Amino acid sequence: MEKEKDVKINWQIGLTVLISLGAFLLISSGMSYYTLNNLKQAEVEKMRKTLMAERKNQLRDVVQNAYSVFETAKYYEPAQQAISNMRFGEDNGNYFYIVDPTGMFWVNPAYPEMVGAVHKDLQDARGVRYIDQIITQAFIRGEGFMQYHENKPGSAAPSEKLVHFKYYRPWNWVLCASIFIDDIDAIVDAHEADIDKTMTEQIRLFLMLGILAMAVTAFLSMMFFRGSLVLPIQRLTDAVGKMANGDLDVEINIRSNQEINHLIGAIERMQDSFKIAYRRLKKHVDMSKAVNEKELKILARETDFDSGPRLALKKVG
Repeated sequence: MEKEKDVKINWQIGLTVLISLGAFLLISSGMSYYTLNNLKQAEVEKMRKTLMAERKNQLRDVVQNAYSVFETAKYYEPAQQAISNMRFGEDNGNYFYIVDPTGMFWVNPAYPEMVGAVHKDLQDARGVRYIDQIITQAFIRGEGFMQYHENKPGSAAPSEKLVHFKYYRPWNWVLCASIFIDDIDAIVDAHEADIDKTMTEQIRLFLMLGILAMAVTAFLSMMFFRGSLVLPIQRLTDAVGKMANGDLDVEINIRSNQEINHLIGAIERMQDSFKIAYRRLKKHVDMSKAVNEKELKILARETDFDSGPRLALKKVG
């Protein structure tokens, strides 16, 4: 029975430690995930901005190179031909186009049928009148960037495109160059997936180590409290039980932490008080017993003394 109580107390202590550490582990895991997720979002956003800045710089450089043709050419035709033949980007798959304030195309290698025609109301794949917006912004700011959507060759889904435009006032032309930037999303998404995978592995490792630490801590706590608290109290309870059954000479040879030692000292003082009281009571009982025996002996003598003359008179009579 006592062993069962010992085991029960140990399990209660271990369970308390496990619950406390488990709550701490859950809170720590949640905070770690929140922090890592914020860092991930910041990293993803930083990468997206970096890639976008690289594409803008790329477009700015190629537009500036093409823009120099205007400054060196004396007539429209040579400039048109030079710009129409210029290519840039991967596999030289990107080109330049030129529009004027009316929306008429002067150069468009991809759609030569549009050259000489006004397409100011031209819309992208999502219905945005991007040519009109480019012209408006070019006259206001001189140059800038804009994004619109266009279907890639062989693709039915629209992809995002970044265009850089620059206004050439002497000829009233707006030089434009654009590139698809949907690969930025693919690169960022892949990087985000790698970060998510790393985060998952780190959190899983953190949880595994946390659970292992919880188990070890709970076991060590059970062993520590068993030696410093459970066993001393159990032995002290046994000693008090023996004292209650009359064994006042039981030896309380128990040492533990300061609080338990104070309790042991108090019980030892109580044991000494019980011993003194018991000795006094025993002495009083012994004295009372001796007095009673003495009185009985005197009474017996008196009885014998009285009975002697009575027997003599009886015989005489």
